[in-house]
This record gives sequence, C-alpha cells and structure tokens, in this order.
Amino acid sequence: MQRMTHALPLVILSGCFPLSAQAATVGGHVETGYEYDSNLNVDELDTSSGQSDQAWVLGAGVEASGRPTDNVKLTGTYDFTSRNYRDNDEFDQDTHLVSADLSYDIGSVTLGASHHFSRSMLASDPFLDYNRSSLYLGKLVGDDVYLRASVLKARKSFEENEARDADTRGLSLDSFLFFNDTRTVFILGFDGNDQDAVSDAYDYQMLAVKTRLKHRFVVSGHENTVKIGWRFEARDYDEPVSSVEQPLLSPLPGSDTVGSEPRSDRIATADISYGVGLTDWLTTEASLEYRDYRSTLDSADYDKTVAAVTARAEF
Repeated sequence: MQRMTHALPLVILSGCFPLSAQAATVGGHVETGYEYDSNLNVDELDTSSGQSDQAWVLGAGVEASGRPTDNVKLTGTYDFTSRNYRDNDEFDQDTHLVSADLSYDIGSVTLGASHHFSRSMLASDPFLDYNRSSLYLGKLVGDDVYLRASVLKARKSFEENEARDADTRGLSLDSFLFFNDTRTVFILGFDGNDQDAVSDAYDYQMLAVKTRLKHRFVVSGHENTVKIGWRFEARDYDEPVSSVEQPLLSPLPGSDTVGSEPRSDRIATADISYGVGLTDWLTTEASLEYRDYRSTLDSADYDKTVAAVTARAEF
C-alpha cells in the first residue's frame, strides 16, 4: 500500500491551503447499476475469454474544490468502483482512483497541472497501479470554443507481471465547441503516446482520434442528456507477434516461437447513453458500448458489447 499512501495527500491538499478567496466546496455521489458484457476480458492483458456475463456495479466518490486566490483553483477527488460478476468472479474488479488538479487563470488562458493515481484489484488480488501526471494549457476562443493541449507522463506497475511494467509519454489536443447556450457540446480530440515497457514485446506507439457529442434538454420538467462518442486507436508495436496463443492472465513473451510479422492493433469504440434527471440529486442512465479489436495477435483480435443501466445520487 505504499503507493496509495504517497498518493492520498494529493486529494486532501485542498484542506492544506488557506482558501480565503472563496470557501471550499465538497460534494459526493453514490451509484449502482447492472451491466451485461458479451465478451469478458482484461484490456491490459491483450486477451479475451469468449464468455458473457452480468455484473452488479457499485461506486462512490467525493470531490473537494476551492480557490486560494481569484485566479487559482485546486480540486481533489476520490472515486471507488466495484464490478462483481454473477458467474465469473475471476474477472471481478475493484478500482480506487485519487486525483488532484491545480489550475491558474490568466484572462482567457488556463495553465494547469494534474496527477491521477489508481489501484486496481482483479479477483480480490492486487493487479495494477497506475500513475499519470500532466501539464495542460487551455484557451477560450470567443464564447463558444475552448482549446486545450496537454503533455503527460505515466507509469504502469503490475503486481505479478513485471514484463508489462511500462513508462509512457504522450500528447493530447482537444477542442470543445459549444452551441445552444452551452446545452450542446461537440468534442474533437487527438492523442499520441509512446510506451516503453520492461519487455520490448509491449513497446508501442499509439495515435488516436476521438469525438463526442453531448446534448442536454428538458422534457416534462426533467433534465435529459444524450451522449454519443467514437474513438479510433492505432497501436504499432516494436516487436513481432507470438505465434502461440497464451491462456488468460499469462504474459505473452516466453519460450514460444516468434513470427516475423510485426504486431499491429486497431481499436474502434462507439458508445451512446441516455440519462434522465429524476430529481435535483437523482439521475438514471442507460448506456450501450461496442468495441472492435483488430490485431495481428490472434488472442487480441475480438469484439464485445457492453450494456448497462445505472442510478446515481449526488450530494
């Protein structure tokens, strides 16, 4: 738990600053839902089970934010998510996420820095620690366009698979276009990452394009929200693929025969959701997501559909 101990102070930094310019605000949420997954998998292990299952999803979180000065904003968050499957408990996952963000406004320009730490448990056992730090620059153009650029550095540490431990450097460019008095927003973004893992088999360069449309409207006095998203990601690996399929949760490199074909992954994700605000503090949402994984590595070549209904209470 040493990494968690180091990360926890980040979320309580808001309590260490004299937030005299504006009082700090604290809020939280709890949520529950039911999810169907057509093809259980663990993304970080490049393989799928071919089995479908349903899961109860539980979550909770808290957020604190304040402004030490008029131009400075500090935010800290903690979130917990638990996913428990009905028949395949080897895929049960618990995730703790801690984050801190510090930003400074200079007119229409925002400079900021953030750090995220997550700890994931798989089948109740420690699985993955993930640290990501970023610096970002944002600018409001007129009243309806916001542009943001960020650079990041990340570190993945696996509990029992050191070969997959990796450092990542990346760049993101995002644009936000607002319409209808900000009730509609269209997002277009590009990501680029370079991953350097302990094993060369997991070194890759990634480019991605992403779009999202969000629209809010009122029906019979209730706030309704529709979200549609799409992302396409291309990963090109430094090493050739393995010619032998590996079982679930086992590392890819080993004593198997290695072919000459370089590994290449193409991942497309499309999602849609519809949410209704039942009260000022209670919302419900139905969502559907489809992911298509195309890879020259047979075990990483599959598709899946995830459908879910959730209820969320905020306080």
